[in-house]
Amino acid sequence: MATDEKMLQEAIAAARQGDRVRARDLLTRLLRIDRDEPDHWLWMSAVVDSRQEKIFCLENLLRVQPNSLAAQRGLVLLGARPAGEVKPVPPLRRQAWEVAEVNLERPSGLQAIFANPVLRLLVFLGAAVIVAGGITLAATGFRPPRTPVPTPDFLATAAGIAHLTLTPSITPTPTVTSIVRTNTPTPINPTPLEFLLESTYTPTPLYVNTPHTETEAYRLGILALGRKDWESVAGFMEQALATIPESADLYYYLGEARRQLGENSAALAAYNQAIQLDGNFGPAYLGRALTRLAIDPETDVTFDFLNAERHSPDHAQIYIERALYLIERGRTTEAEDDLQVAQGLLPESPLVPYLRALILYQDGDLSVGLVEAQKAYDRDLTFLPVYLLLGRLHLELGGYVEAVALLQTYLLYEREDLEASILLGQAQIGAGYFDLALGLYNQLIEAIPDNPDLYFSRGLAYLAMEQAQPALDDLNQANRLRRDNFEINLALGRALLLVPDPGDAYVQFNNTLALAEGSRQEGLVYYYRGLALYALSSNDENTRLAAIRDFELVVTLAEFLPPEFVANAQALLAELQAAAPG
Repeated sequence: MATDEKMLQEAIAAARQGDRVRARDLLTRLLRIDRDEPDHWLWMSAVVDSRQEKIFCLENLLRVQPNSLAAQRGLVLLGARPAGEVKPVPPLRRQAWEVAEVNLERPSGLQAIFANPVLRLLVFLGAAVIVAGGITLAATGFRPPRTPVPTPDFLATAAGIAHLTLTPSITPTPTVTSIVRTNTPTPINPTPLEFLLESTYTPTPLYVNTPHTETEAYRLGILALGRKDWESVAGFMEQALATIPESADLYYYLGEARRQLGENSAALAAYNQAIQLDGNFGPAYLGRALTRLAIDPETDVTFDFLNAERHSPDHAQIYIERALYLIERGRTTEAEDDLQVAQGLLPESPLVPYLRALILYQDGDLSVGLVEAQKAYDRDLTFLPVYLLLGRLHLELGGYVEAVALLQTYLLYEREDLEASILLGQAQIGAGYFDLALGLYNQLIEAIPDNPDLYFSRGLAYLAMEQAQPALDDLNQANRLRRDNFEINLALGRALLLVPDPGDAYVQFNNTLALAEGSRQEGLVYYYRGLALYALSSNDENTRLAAIRDFELVVTLAEFLPPEFVANAQALLAELQAAAPG
C-alpha cells in the first residue's frame, strides 16, 4: 500500500476511534501531498470542529468532484445549500489547519474508487447515519427484529460464489466458468458524513403532553425525553409525581424511561399504575405490551395491543409495533393490515416500507423487498436497521459490493452485532475481498472460539479461494460444534472434491442427502454427488450410470436450482451418455 494511502487508512481509523486530533494531523499532511484527492476533503470534513470548516471541506470536495452526492447531501444538512440543485463554489480562503499546496503526483487507490460513479453512489449509501429508529416513536423508539443469522448456503450454491469451487481438480473438468477476482482490493470505506448529523430527519412528536404547570420537574422531564436522557426522564417524572401523584401520563413516561433503561419490573409497575389511574390511556397498554415482550419474548400480548388500539386508535406506533410482533410470529397477512393503517397515519415514515420489506424478505420475494427497503432508506437516511436489511437483500441478490458498503456503515454503530459481521464477511467473499473476509473471521473466531457459524463462514471463504485443507479444517470444526447441519455437511463434501478426494466426497454427499429438506436441497446434493461420481466414472460403468442418474435428477429439479448448475449438469450428462460402451 502506498504511503499516502496507508496514511489515509490511519486517519480514517483515528476518526472512527474518536481521535480527531490525530486524524486532522494526518489529513493535513495528506493535503500537502494532494489537494485534489476527494477522500482527503471528505474525511477532513468529518474531523474539523466548526460548521464553517465542514462547509469549507465539502465545498472543496465539490470542486474536485462536482457530482459528489456525499458533498451535496452534507452541504444541505449543514444548511449551506438548499435541498434542490447544488452548485459547487470554490472556496475563497484557506482554513487555519490548511497547508500550502505541494505539486506531487496524484495517488491512485481510493481515488480510483471515487472516480467510478457507481461506487461513489455506494459510498454515499453510508452517509448520515446516527441513530436507529426515532421516527414518530417518541420515547419508546423502535425495536428492530433480531433475525437469526441464516445459514448462508447461497454462498455454497448460488451464482457468483458457488461456481468458484464447483469443479474439483479432476480430469475431465466440468464446464463451469470461474470468476477471476483480485485477492486484495482496496476496501470501500463508508462515508464519514454521519459526523455531520445531530438528529434524525424527522422529529419524534409526543403522543401526550399535558402541560402540568404546577411542577417544573415535568417540563424538565419532557426536555430530557427529547434528548433521550432516560435517567433524567425517570428522575424528573418521579419528582413530578411527588407533587401530582394521580397523573396517568407521568406514570406512563416513567414507565417509558424505565423500559429504555432495561428496568423492566419497574417499567411494568409504572404502566400498571398508569392504567389503574386511567383505563382509557392507550399508550400505557402499548408500553406494557412491549415491556412484557422484553421480559418474555414468547408471551401473548394480544389483549394489551387490542386495548391500546381501542383507546388510542390514532396512535400510529400501536400498529407499527403490533405489525412487528405479528411478523416475528409469521402472521404476515395480519401484519399487512396493521401496516395499511400505519401508512395512513404516517405516510412519510420509513417504518412502513421497512416492515413491508422485512415481510417480503421472509417470503423470499427479494427484488420487491429491495424496492421497499430502498424506499425506507430514501425516507430517512438515519434509520439504521434499514442498512442491515438492505445489506442482506443485496447480498442474497448477488450485489456483493453494495452489501459491503451498507454493512460496513451499519457496523460503524453496531460493532457488537455478530450477525451483521458474519454477513459482512459473506459479502466480502462474494465481492472477491478474500483477505478482508479472512481477517474479519480470524478476529471474530479469536474472540468467540466456539461459534459454528464463524468456522462455517471462514470455511466458505477458503473454499472460494480454493484452499482445500484450511476449508476442511474449519468445516470439520463447524460440524463438531453443530452436528447434522445440511449446509455444513454439503460444504464438507465440496471441500473433499477440491482436495481432490472424490471417493470420500461421494460418501459425504450420501450422508448429506439424509439431511436434505425439500427439492432444492435434494437437487444440490444430486448435483455435487454427480460431480463426485463423474470424477470416478472413467473406468467403471456402474459409476458412470450412477452419475447419469444424479444429473438427470438435477435436470428434473431445475426450477429449484441455480441455472448454471443445471447447464453444467446437462453438459456432463450429454458427455456421459456419449461415452456409453459399444
